[in-house]
Formats: sequence, structure tokens, C-alpha cells
Amino acid sequence: MHKRLGLVAASFAVALGLLGLAGQPASAAVKTAFSNIQASSDFMYNSYTKVVAYHAKSTTKSAYIWNDTHTKKLYNLKSYPTYSWYQLATATKGQSKWVQVTNFPGTKRGWVWRGYLTKGYNTKGYQVTSKRYAQPTYAGGQYHVTSTTKNVYMWDWSHTKVRANLKNYANQSFGRRHSIRLRHNGTESWYYYVDIKTNKGYVYGYVAASNLAEGQTTYHKLTDTVLPYQFVSSADYMNYIKTNNYQKLTRAMVALFPNTPVDLDLTKITAYSSLLAERNFHEDDDDDVDDTNYTKLVSFPTVTKYLYDHRTASNATKIAAVKKLLAEQGYTQAKRNQLSDYKLGIYNINNIMVNQLNPNTKTAWYGLAIAKE
Repeated sequence: MHKRLGLVAASFAVALGLLGLAGQPASAAVKTAFSNIQASSDFMYNSYTKVVAYHAKSTTKSAYIWNDTHTKKLYNLKSYPTYSWYQLATATKGQSKWVQVTNFPGTKRGWVWRGYLTKGYNTKGYQVTSKRYAQPTYAGGQYHVTSTTKNVYMWDWSHTKVRANLKNYANQSFGRRHSIRLRHNGTESWYYYVDIKTNKGYVYGYVAASNLAEGQTTYHKLTDTVLPYQFVSSADYMNYIKTNNYQKLTRAMVALFPNTPVDLDLTKITAYSSLLAERNFHEDDDDDVDDTNYTKLVSFPTVTKYLYDHRTASNATKIAAVKKLLAEQGYTQAKRNQLSDYKLGIYNINNIMVNQLNPNTKTAWYGLAIAKE
């Protein structure tokens, strides 16, 4: 614990530009033109109840932020009229008081004469007044958009640049990394920092908490594949089977068991068991399926092996073979019609490109089982 705190303190000192090398001559220490430096860790530790915020006294007159040695102008305050600046340290230079400040993401930092600043958050734009990481209140969990048709924008930290419209990613669930509280026109609202996956990679940004609901999405349109753990219920999974363009084979196989309801928990067991999931990659797997919470579990290894070995065949060819193999195992259509007291576990990725698994090659994954709960 002490080591961890020491590392954090050292990181903070580096951020301020104050950390010298112990045991080294004075000439080896970080050079600065400022004296009587008093560092403040409140901003770095997200202690926003103690953070000292400033904004430019004038948005029309030039007022510069300088580097540590006061030899280079870094930024002009009038170029950032909507910014709030957060105090990192105070110091003196001659008889003048100076403040080391940073913007919210820490991308702009330097020293500014105290006379150019007014204490308090900027009344213009959007201002971050709190940042929280504590789980589960402010971080963690899965979220989805509350509406699949309404525009829901992901913003940068300053709320001036749209990074994405989540309406176009309603089929994704978003992980919450932290939360911030934004003040705008006297009103404060919580925003969540989340990420989405786009064709160009992951995009990160802030979304109003009011536009997100906790839990995984049940909107699966325009999705190539949804993995078993990403469904929230059997009804959610069945809706996916009925509507997804890549689930035609699964729909045809479900129809072979007309009175046997699809069960999500059994599907997960079926999909992730060594026989029905990993058999695609290993030929010497155990043929047992984990039957926790189920009785009279029956797997169909000849069916799943055939489907994988003939993954490039047409769906019509596959279904004809599945019917034959089921009958050979004793499950004729007449018998399958009587399985109303059983549950059906089924999961297929039918030899397609799946970005979230392997974007460079097709994936084939087949699972089928029945059981009593």
C-alpha cells in the first residue's frame, strides 16, 4: 500500500514538473523560474469538493500560460473562453503570485499570473464539477441507449465536439469507465464515459446518463453475431433467432423441435461445453456436457460434428443431414414432436465473418442439446 501511494505521489510530482532526482546535484533538478511552490493534489485525486477552479478574467485581452522556466508562452487564455482551469500549484515569481493550472483532461498545463484569473467555474460552456470512479455507483456495469431511434450523442470532455451518434450503435452495450458531473447554464447533469466499437476502432466519450439504461442491449438488428452471454433472457435470444439474417440455419433447426422451447441457460451450457464449443478446435474432447441444474440432458455430437465438417454446405443440405442424424440417434420427427417437457439449447455461428471474434477469417460454431430443467 505504501509503495502504491508512493508511486501515485511521484506521478503527481512529475505532472507538476517538480520532481528532482534524489542525491543528484542541484543542477540536475527540474528547472523552474518560480519560488515557494505549494503543490495541490486535489485535482489529481479527483477531490472536487476541494478543487480550486478558475476562469479567465477577460476573454478579449491576451493573457498567457507559461512553461516552468517562464521562457515560452504555451497558451493564450482568450483562445479558450469557455474553459475552467484547475489549480495544480501556487508559487511566486518576484513579488507576483502565480498559479499552475490545467484543463480538465490535463492536455494543457502551465503557469499563469494570478491577476489574469477569476476564481470559480466558467459560466460559459460546459464545466466539469465532479469526476468519480467508485464502483458500482459511478463506474462499471453495462449500459445501452434508452431509445433506438432518438439521436444520442457522445461528446468530448468539453461538450463541443460530437464523437458519435449512439443511435447508430444501438445494438451495442457500453461499459462505463467513470462518471463526470457537468454544469451548463446553472444546471448540473451526470455523464458517463463509455466506449463503442466502430469500423475504425474504438471511440470513447461522454454520454448523458439520462440517455442510457443499465443492462445489456436487447436490440440485435444489423448485428452479425451475438454471443450467448450477451443475451439477457430466453425471450431476448429467441427474438434474435427469429429476426437475425445470419440465423436462418438456427431457425430451421428450432423448427425441428416444434414443442420444445429454446432456453438461454441451456444454450450457454451447450455453446460453451467442451463437446459443443471447443470440439471445433480439438478432436479428443470429452463428450460430456455440463448438466448443472438440468436432468436427462441429451447432446447430439454427430450433428454438431457434421455441421462443422460441412460448414460450407448449403443450409438445405445441412438440415437434411441433421434430420437424418437425429433419427439415427432415435429422435425422429414423431419423437421430437413429443418433447414439450424438455428445453432446447442451440447456438450456431454458421461459417460467417464475425468481427468481435476473428475479423480475418470465417467462424463456424455449432451446438445442440435438449434437457429437462
